[in-house]
Amino acid sequence: WCDANGEIGKKLLEEYVNTDRGPMDVTRASGYKALWKCATCEHEWRTKICNRTTANNPTGCPKCPGFVARSNKFQVWCDANGERGKTLLEEYIDPDRGPTRVTNGSTYKALWKCATCEHEWRGEGGGRPNK
Repeated sequence: WCDANGEIGKKLLEEYVNTDRGPMDVTRASGYKALWKCATCEHEWRTKICNRTTANNPTGCPKCPGFVARSNKFQVWCDANGERGKTLLEEYIDPDRGPTRVTNGSTYKALWKCATCEHEWRGEGGGRPNK
């Protein structure tokens, strides 16, 4: 798969550092959680191979800027939850990490601004949909 997918495949092959199973021992859609090492920051993490090879928005290093969460995106939740979602998106003003880069249940402390009193605060955004 990597050989047939140009730069993306080359990058994934470089970042695949799993010693238990080599790249020839797994399939591109595998649910196996392999070990990866970021070519940019050298952070190591485990994620399913399918998250990096078959997704429309494949995951990357969770420590690097530009990381896109694989699922449970806050933005997606808000878009699907009517007025509550619309209100939360209006109050979400974090300049460092947009709503597509935060997941439901995340412990990231995003910047919020109350639509009523304009008070700003940092709080865990992933839990707000449940409140």
